[in-house]
Amino acid sequence: MKNLLTIFALLAGTALAAQTEKGASPLNPQSAIANPQSVRAVVVGISDYQDPAIPDLRFADRDAEAFANFLRSPAGGSLDGDQLKLLTDSAATTAQFDAALGWLMDESKEGDQAIIYFSGHGDVETKTRSQQGFLLCWDSPPQAYVSGAYPIFFLKEVVSTLSMENKARVIIITDACRSGKLAGNSIGGSQLTSQNLAQQFANEIKILSCQPNEYSIEGEQWGGGRGAFSFHLVDGLYGMADGNADASVNLMEIGRYLDDHVTTEVAPQSQVPMTVGNRTEKLATVFPDMLAQVKKNKAGQLPIFSSTDSRGIEEDVLATVDTTIREFYKLFKQALKDKVFLEPAGACADAFYERLIAEPKMERLHNAMRRNYAAALQDDAQQALNNLMKMEKPRCDSTALSASKICALSPTT
Repeated sequence: MKNLLTIFALLAGTALAAQTEKGASPLNPQSAIANPQSVRAVVVGISDYQDPAIPDLRFADRDAEAFANFLRSPAGGSLDGDQLKLLTDSAATTAQFDAALGWLMDESKEGDQAIIYFSGHGDVETKTRSQQGFLLCWDSPPQAYVSGAYPIFFLKEVVSTLSMENKARVIIITDACRSGKLAGNSIGGSQLTSQNLAQQFANEIKILSCQPNEYSIEGEQWGGGRGAFSFHLVDGLYGMADGNADASVNLMEIGRYLDDHVTTEVAPQSQVPMTVGNRTEKLATVFPDMLAQVKKNKAGQLPIFSSTDSRGIEEDVLATVDTTIREFYKLFKQALKDKVFLEPAGACADAFYERLIAEPKMERLHNAMRRNYAAALQDDAQQALNNLMKMEKPRCDSTALSASKICALSPTT
């Protein structure tokens, strides 16, 4: 269960950060927030866990960096080091996360905005009847979470204190459904954690990456290596989600934008983001020059059939099938990598694919297999076309057959 928890309380009054590059520079000298000193944020992203028993993630730290860069930009409030606590990988220990949340409670006053962003694993404790949920920080133990992970119950207390006692505006963003072999896997730990996070703690605004029964998808086609949810969240806040062109983005608009883009682009896999709170709540102010830059960056995006990562789900599924099926799956992936698509008969990606797609126990991987097979075919066909344009002889493994197979794998057919 590749459970990536992203509890990120969102921004105070404006748009997006440079979404893909670390160290992105501000795009506008004017701040969208009337009183920037009233905004504070804790941003956490963990991809490289200390204990090898907790599976590493791919882009959680990059998602956190991208969101932090947004907050550092004028659109995000131009937050400085006194207002923004960014913790990634080994800096994101349980103690440091707890201390950062304590700082947020100490400093936030009535009318201020408190932002919490956590990107990493989440799971539940299996030994107790209550099956309490936890956020797994960099140094959390792989089994006994009570001994070193951050309880979601404590997070609820933090949010309630900020919202009800400090009377601060709290915005949380969670990406809590990534897969991977964790202690709570047998009882749906990531799903239970996600359900817990979806609950209204107090009066906060909350944006979640997907439904409790789904997984968050990440891949290199989003910003060179990002989560689909995080990538489009930042785009949307910069103004891509401003559906009525009133120079602002509210919770309803960002929800619609995430539904339209995340859900469409990860298809045929399923990921439908969620929003909780006042739907008319303003989240961002749109700066025309920033929005223009986002649109420019989006020009020439990678094709719809770019592959996605399902590494953790694979672990869950392959543990339930026999050795023969696991070997077929390994051969299928290797054939895609080697571009051995349609021949020789019986020993190519297509032959392995047809065998695997007929296996009921592999059903959870079928959508990812279709997408990644189509992506590999499309890449190969594009190279053949490029060679043809250069007056070089195309590959002889039949571009026409590859194109036909891509159409057959398309989610729209």
